[in-house]
Amino acid sequence: MLLREIQFPCVENPPSCFLTFSDVWTHLSCNPSDGSTFMSKNRLGWEKWEIIVQDHNTGHSLIKHKASSRLLSADSDGNIYTQEAKDGTVADSSALWIIQENIVRSVAHSNLNLGAINTRGDLTPKVSPDNKNHAIVEYITGELCFFSSPDHDRRMSCGPMGKMSMSPNWKGWEVFRIIDVGDGSRHVRITSWTHDTKVLCHADQGRVFTSNNEFGMQSKWVIEQPDGDSKGVAVKSAHFGSYLSYNGESFVMEDSIDKCTLWDISSAHQQKYYLSSVCHDKRIGYDNSKDSIYCSGKRNEWEAWQINSEGDGLVSFKSCVDGGKYLICTNGGKLKASHELNREALWQLEYSPNGGIFIISRNHDWHLSCNGQGLETSLNKGIGQTWILEPIMPSTISMDQITMYSSIGAATVALSVAMPFAIMGIIGGMGFTAGGISAGAGMMSAEAIASGGGVAAGGTVAVLQSIGASGLGAAGFAGAMGAGGVIGASGGRLATAVMGKSEEQKNEGTSSSNTNMAYCNWRHWE
Repeated sequence: MLLREIQFPCVENPPSCFLTFSDVWTHLSCNPSDGSTFMSKNRLGWEKWEIIVQDHNTGHSLIKHKASSRLLSADSDGNIYTQEAKDGTVADSSALWIIQENIVRSVAHSNLNLGAINTRGDLTPKVSPDNKNHAIVEYITGELCFFSSPDHDRRMSCGPMGKMSMSPNWKGWEVFRIIDVGDGSRHVRITSWTHDTKVLCHADQGRVFTSNNEFGMQSKWVIEQPDGDSKGVAVKSAHFGSYLSYNGESFVMEDSIDKCTLWDISSAHQQKYYLSSVCHDKRIGYDNSKDSIYCSGKRNEWEAWQINSEGDGLVSFKSCVDGGKYLICTNGGKLKASHELNREALWQLEYSPNGGIFIISRNHDWHLSCNGQGLETSLNKGIGQTWILEPIMPSTISMDQITMYSSIGAATVALSVAMPFAIMGIIGGMGFTAGGISAGAGMMSAEAIASGGGVAAGGTVAVLQSIGASGLGAAGFAGAMGAGGVIGASGGRLATAVMGKSEEQKNEGTSSSNTNMAYCNWRHWE
């Protein structure tokens, strides 16, 4: 395996979901004004929930209502209610849940299911031993990716009206999210990142289209890698068994795999990040005119870095400026830039108790440090040496934003600028050893704020889950949560993430299909 080809996936965090009772196709909802719970057949934005892991060893999690920030809870009789969050934690187990195989179970009630009982013809949410009418987690966030056709050098795109096309661009309309269906199968859904209600679907006559919030069989896909030296993966209909194809003019479904049915899946942030100081809001940059490393309060091309895996838990930072050089640290602790990828260009990332990471020279043990005025190196481990990695997402604009700008006569300007922004992602913990990588805890995130002050892409937050889980995608993330462990922490999942599938997995079928590994790392599934 070529380690430098491994991509760090871009996964939305914390995961958002609907709590769905599939037998009756209703969802658990919450009234944002008074916190009361009820059953709904709608799929509105304020009916979404977030899952926040509290203990990665036990799998205990909070389920927070996104619109009100209230926590889903069960009283001593098993009745469901919500309570106000207190600094993100609660004093007892009433608001703690375990998610196993996408089923929600109450910690306070010995892991009984979150279910629903029939009360005078109406369904009432309640903790119940009933294994039939129980809530399942229906994820609506996942891994953010580009789908490129190697044969046409174009990417799938979902334009402002939700219409599918192919585009030469690498912008927000070309970013899609891959969501684990969570039914125990390999099925996924593919939705637009910018227009997040648009779901990729297919019809029995081979028609390919997008539909608003469609969650039937026509929206389920299987992503698999054909046998042999392939230039991409195949996107197969889970219902009809046919393959998504682009013939140069339109999207169609084909019965067999050929060059038109192959797709190269790559991460949406293209491995680009800002390296930001936690306490000083400064970013590390490279000035190619002066050939110098500096610290700045800006977020421009000169402050952007590409992160590459170099093996043994080490990474390199390469400037995104044309002819960019690697960030290196000399024996005396001086920071420079070099075209040569040598030992001085290797860095180790460690968890910082200050809510970020330490970036440490592997060769000399110097820590990157920011004193508020400039960039330096230090042997200390404090707040001044703590950094966060901000994935740089492509520019985008949604239909709602186009409508808003049109109303003030600014649509042309908005479309040309396309509201560039960077999604903030804090890696809360990472540790690296020669024997393997352990993912950390304490994931944090911030809203993606567009340059005009609006929240882009529906306020979803994309974050690199961790370098330690560099192989783990949306399906693996769901599985890791269900298993009660942080992503990549268990040996089996880590081995799959970093080294590919086991022999047993390889023998399960004639083609490889992702189980835990990121979709952007499809080249390393075997």
